[in-house]
Amino acid sequence: MTSISKSYGQTRALTDVSLNIQPGQVVALIGHNGAGKSTLLRSLSGAEVPDSGTITVDGSMDQFHSPSDATAAGIACVYQELSLVDELTVAENLYLGTEQVTGPFLNRKEMNRSADQLCREYGIPARGTDLVGKLPVAQRQLLEVVRGINRDAKYLLLDEPTTALEQEQVENLLAIIRRLTAERGLGVLLVDHKLDEVFAIADHIVGLANGAIVLDSPIETVDRLAVIDAIVGDHGSLDEGLMSHAELSIGDLEVLDDAARTDRFGDVVLRAENVKGNGLAGVSLDVRAGEVLGIYGLIGAGRSRFLRTVFGAEPVAPGQLTLHGSPYQPKEPAGAIAKGVAFLSEERKSDGFIPQMTSIDNAVLPVLDRFKSSGVLRWRALRQAARDSLSQVTIRGDVNSPITSLSGGNQQKALFARATMQNPQLLLLDEPTKGVDIGAKGEIHKIVKDLAREQNVAVIVVSSEEEELTMLADSIVVFRHGACDGTVYPRNGVTPAQLRELAWAEAKEAV
Repeated sequence: MTSISKSYGQTRALTDVSLNIQPGQVVALIGHNGAGKSTLLRSLSGAEVPDSGTITVDGSMDQFHSPSDATAAGIACVYQELSLVDELTVAENLYLGTEQVTGPFLNRKEMNRSADQLCREYGIPARGTDLVGKLPVAQRQLLEVVRGINRDAKYLLLDEPTTALEQEQVENLLAIIRRLTAERGLGVLLVDHKLDEVFAIADHIVGLANGAIVLDSPIETVDRLAVIDAIVGDHGSLDEGLMSHAELSIGDLEVLDDAARTDRFGDVVLRAENVKGNGLAGVSLDVRAGEVLGIYGLIGAGRSRFLRTVFGAEPVAPGQLTLHGSPYQPKEPAGAIAKGVAFLSEERKSDGFIPQMTSIDNAVLPVLDRFKSSGVLRWRALRQAARDSLSQVTIRGDVNSPITSLSGGNQQKALFARATMQNPQLLLLDEPTKGVDIGAKGEIHKIVKDLAREQNVAVIVVSSEEEELTMLADSIVVFRHGACDGTVYPRNGVTPAQLRELAWAEAKEAV
C-alpha cells in the first residue's frame, strides 16, 4: 500500500499511509482506538475505496472496488465482527461462495468430510455438520480464520483475532500462523493490542496514530517502551494545548475517592467486586445514582463483556455483583430488566432492534406486561406511551414505518426511547454514538446527561473515543486485559492521551 488516504466527510481517517507485507512475513499493526487501523484493513480488503494512493499485489497494481476484487487478488480478511452465518453448518460456512458440486448438485458429503479434516487440522472441536450458531464464540473466531486460509489466500488480514480466545486457543492460533507463514509463505497483517502476542509472532511492527504512521520497524529493533511511546502520545492533533507525551505523568493523575463521589452523587446503585469468568479477570467498580461512569480500554479489554454480564447476557458467579446493596445475579436479560436495568448494545442492527418492526413497536417490547389488563394488551395506551417517549428524544422520521427507514442516529434515539420507557435505575450503554453523525451525537449526549441529572439514573457508558468520555462521563475507569481495579478518574482531570497511556500501562509496567 502506497500513500493511502481516506476521509469521511470532514474526518480524515488515513493520511498518506504506506505499508508493505512480504510473503512469509507477519506484520503487526498497532494503535489506539480510532487510530485508523480498521479503515486501513477495510481499504486493503476492498470493503472501502481509498480517496488516493495505490495497492500493489505481487507486482501488479490493483484497484479494489469490492471484497471480491481483493479475494480474487489473493487477500482474505477476518474482521473482529464475525461474518459466519449462524443458521448454516460449519461446512456450509467454510465453502460459502466456493461450494463443491457434482453436476448441478452440492456435494455435501465431500464438503462435510473436508470440513471435518480442517477442524481436526486446526484444533477446532467441531464437525462439518454442526450448526455454527450452536458453537462457542471462540470456535467461531477460529473458523473465520480457517475459512480465510482455506480459500488459498496469499495474504491474510486478521483484525484482533484473539479477543474471544482463551490462552490455550491463542497459543494454538499463533502456532497455526507461524506454520502457515513458514510452510506456505503466507503474508499476514495482524491487528493486535496485546504486546505479548505481537512480540511473540511479528517480524515487523507498524504503529498508527490519528491516521498516520508513527512507527515502522523490524520487531527486533524496537522494545515495548518505544512501541508504547509511539502510540500513546498526542502527536499534535488532539485538543489544542494538550500536553506532549514527554510531559504526561499518569502517576500524578487526580483520583476520585468515595467521599468526593458521595458528596456529588447518590447512593451506590451497582457494585462489582472482583467479577471473573467469561473473559473477565477481576473487575471491581461501582456507579452511583445520578452519575455517568465511563469505561475506557483497548478493544478486547472486556468492556462490552462486563456490560453483558451485568445485563444477564453472560453468566456471573454469586456474590460478585450487588444492586442497591442486595445480591444481584441475573440469569437472563429479562431478570435484569425486571430489576430496573436497561441496556443498549454496541451492534444495534444485529441485537438492538427487530428491523421489520416500527420504531413504536420496537420501543414497547420490554414493557408489554405493564400495559396488560386481564391478559389483554391495551394497544392504544401502549402506543401513545411509545409516541410520548419517541417525541422526547426528537426522532426525525416516520415512527410508524420499519425502524430501518430511519437514519442511524434516529435508530439509536429510538432505542433510547425504549430504554426510558423501562424507567431504568441503571442504564448500560455500549458505544452509544457508534455510526451516528455529529449532530445526533450531541443530542444523544444530552439525553444521557438528562437521564442522570433529572431522573437520577446511574449510567455506565463504554466508548472507544477518549474525547467522548472526557466530555460525557462524570468519572472514568480503565479496563486492561479483562480487569479493572476500580480506580476512578474525574473527567476533567484526565486527557485523551493520558487515557491511552492508562490503557497501555500494564504493558509498560511489564518492561
